Amino acid sequence: HYFIQSNLRRSLQMLKKKPIGCLKGHQGPVSEVKYNINGEYCLSAGEDKTIILWNPADGIKLKVYQGHGQAIRDVVSSHDNYHLASGSADRCSFYWDVAIGSILRRFRGHDSIVNVVKFNKDSSMLLSGGNDSTVRLHDLKSRSHEAVQILDDAKDSVTSIDVSDDEIIVGSVDGWLRLYDIRMGKVHEDFLGEPLTHICFSSDNQSVLISTMDSTLRLIDKTSGQLLNDYSGHSHTKFQLQSDSWFDDSCVLSACETSKIFIWDLIGGDVKQILDLDSLVQTIAVHPNKYQLLTGDISGKINLWTAKGAQKVTDTEGAKSMSCWALPPR
Repeated sequence: HYFIQSNLRRSLQMLKKKPIGCLKGHQGPVSEVKYNINGEYCLSAGEDKTIILWNPADGIKLKVYQGHGQAIRDVVSSHDNYHLASGSADRCSFYWDVAIGSILRRFRGHDSIVNVVKFNKDSSMLLSGGNDSTVRLHDLKSRSHEAVQILDDAKDSVTSIDVSDDEIIVGSVDGWLRLYDIRMGKVHEDFLGEPLTHICFSSDNQSVLISTMDSTLRLIDKTSGQLLNDYSGHSHTKFQLQSDSWFDDSCVLSACETSKIFIWDLIGGDVKQILDLDSLVQTIAVHPNKYQLLTGDISGKINLWTAKGAQKVTDTEGAKSMSCWALPPR
């Protein structure tokens, strides 16, 4: 695979042992944290039923979004940063206007908790997955509140979704990874044998990184299902923990139930760094083009971690395209 071969020319970047910043705004556990498309801003969601828009480099809270009736499980921004989507334990997924803070659409099709929401590449479709074992696809260009398609192959809760140009991957507690080829109208299934808590495509979309509740991360070929590598040493048997890889696929990262972050060499599979945390982290966010990490913990804090030698400087490149998020602090 190209991304594995290209990693041979990359050096592994270490993070500072302590975070350089802390974002405090949630009154309870942080359930999700994500960067926007260029990493200039981030969104967080919490058990306190709120979503917060941040400038993480400056530690500024820009806006708070409220409207869900129960804990928010996931949040994601659109490709143009003008909208966001959220999923909640109230069984609803919402589509928001970022600048105004209003809810544009409410989707209520799930019969249970909505665990994950995801936009397709041009943000014309909203996907949501929940404890009712389904993935629902909503056409955001349509006025209808009904799903245009329902993927119901999972036999247990849907925990994670990722998308590429013409593919959808779905992870479930039933132990199966399902890849839906939209153009061909086919589904490819791989059985992992353990509950899947988080999945994501590699940067070249040829492989999938999978977190399972047997304290193992697996990197598999998306087409053949061949195991390319696995990563262990962390503890992951009780909670829904997240994992990801650096923007250049040089390392993979995962939260750990002993309040740590593990970082492995993607090729070698050996542990390169362990970050010690103050409390349990279930959600992590990797910057789209820097060695920078956000971690959200159960105490309500979001910590910002950067590479050794990095300066605390706000990158203003592309700020004009982000004008709709340049909001005054609330």
